[in-house]
This record gives sequence, structure tokens and C-alpha cells, in this order.
Amino acid sequence: MAHHRGVSFLIILQKKTVRCCLTICRCIAVLFVLFLLLVQNSEAQEARSVQKYFSGTNQEVTVYTIKGETSGPTVLIFAGIHGDERACPVVAAKYSNIRLKKGNIVVVPRLNAVAIQKKKRNGLGGDMNRLFDQPETSKNPDVKVVNLAKELIKKADYVVNMHQGHGFYSPTWINSKRNPSRWGQSNVVDAPYFDLPNGDKLELEKFANKVVQRSNENITDRRFHFQVNNTNTGSEDSRHKVQRKSLTYYAVTKEHKHAIAIEVTKNCTFAQATTYLVIALNAVINETGIVADKLP
Repeated sequence: MAHHRGVSFLIILQKKTVRCCLTICRCIAVLFVLFLLLVQNSEAQEARSVQKYFSGTNQEVTVYTIKGETSGPTVLIFAGIHGDERACPVVAAKYSNIRLKKGNIVVVPRLNAVAIQKKKRNGLGGDMNRLFDQPETSKNPDVKVVNLAKELIKKADYVVNMHQGHGFYSPTWINSKRNPSRWGQSNVVDAPYFDLPNGDKLELEKFANKVVQRSNENITDRRFHFQVNNTNTGSEDSRHKVQRKSLTYYAVTKEHKHAIAIEVTKNCTFAQATTYLVIALNAVINETGIVADKLP
């Protein structure tokens, strides 16, 4: 009987030992999973940074920087330079949380906070997109925001300025809503190309044409297809000399960056406007060679 009790005791002890080992293993597994989650969260935080400028003022600007797992070009996205183009900040914000496998994206969803708050085109100092010719020391209250935009442009390879315009751009007159004086559904560039000091060229119109082609492949309604609007801003016979004060013209001529303005028509619903902006932005990102886990 003593022998049987001893055996039973050993069996019970072995079972308890096994249970204890299983419990320890489970704990280790849970701790390992938690460790992995912490590492992934840390990596995610390193891949995405948020910086606020002019905090606590009515001109606060938030800049989101998303870095890819591998190196690649940097695309800088501006929205909200005009406060009455309300779809632009909404769409830009969608790109502030994406994950990138290759390349980098910098997003400024609300460049002109005052104008956005007022739901008006202009901010404190007039039309912000006509201030990029101003000196850094200008007393215009919006120039400090413009100076920030200029600093961001220096670090980018591609610059996108998002807009909404009335009607539909067409290189030829079709009717009062679709003609050369309208801006909607166009990708605007300031020149067909720009000669760089080292002898290379920025092929602005070529790039815009490729973006338009990508965009239109995803738009079934041909009435809303994009077209390239080359304003020839620097030309003596340009119809758009005022654009020499704009963000994109500064980016091209002063910082030698690929710059494009995406203009979506105001002659559509808000949902359509956001859809077309997303399509156009995705086309820009894909054309630059940036690779995302998933785009909006």
C-alpha cells in the first residue's frame, strides 16, 4: 500500500509540475506577444511623427511625417491654403496615418487655419497663395506660415497643393463652365519643363500627364476626367502671371522641386470632391514610386 501511495504521489506531483510548466509557458508566450506589440508600436511611432507650429495661436499648423521602411522620394502634401475649399483638409487628413513600405510622405492638412475657420478664401493677410514672393521679414501676418511652408518644401522631392475650383478646365472653349478660364478637374503645372542649374530638367508636364492618366483610369464618368493645365506662369504671354506669387511656382523656380496643383471641381457633391481628390493624390503617390501598405 505504501508503494501505491508513493506512486500516486509521484503522479500527482508530475501533473502539478506539468500544469505549472504549461502556465509558465503561457505566461512567457503572453509576455512575448506583449513585447512584440511594444516593439511594433515603437516602430510605428518612429515611422510617424507629429509636429505643431505656432501652438496656441489661431494660426496653428500641424505637420505629419510618415517615413517608409526603406528609403525613397518624399512627397509633401499641402491642403487648406484657401479656407473655402473644405474637401481638401478632410482628404489630406486621411494620409496622416498611412503606413509606408518605401518613401516618405509629409502632410499639412490645414495650412491656413484662420481661413479654414472663417470658411473664406483668405486668412489674416489676404490670399496666402499669393504671398510666396514675399521676403521672410515681411510684416504680413501670414508670412510666418508661408516661411514654414518654404522650409518644408526644401526637404521634399515632390510638392502637391490641393485645391477646389469652379467649373471644369478645358484647353478650348466648350461652354461657360468648361473652358480655359476654369480650374476644376485639372492638374496644374507652371511650365512644360524647368531647366535646372546642373543641366537636368524637371519634366513637369510629362509628370502631370502620367498622373492624369492614372487618375482617369479610376474615374468612370468622363465628364469628371482630369486634364493637364499648363499655365506657363513664367512666360511673357502667360494669362496667369499672378501665379508667380504661388506656392507651386516658388517650389519649382526657387527650390527646383516637382510641383503640381490638384484642382477638383466645386461643381459636384462633397463626396465626389473627396473621391476625386483621393484618386488624384493616390495617382501622384504611385507615380513617384512611393509604396504604401494601403492608400485611402
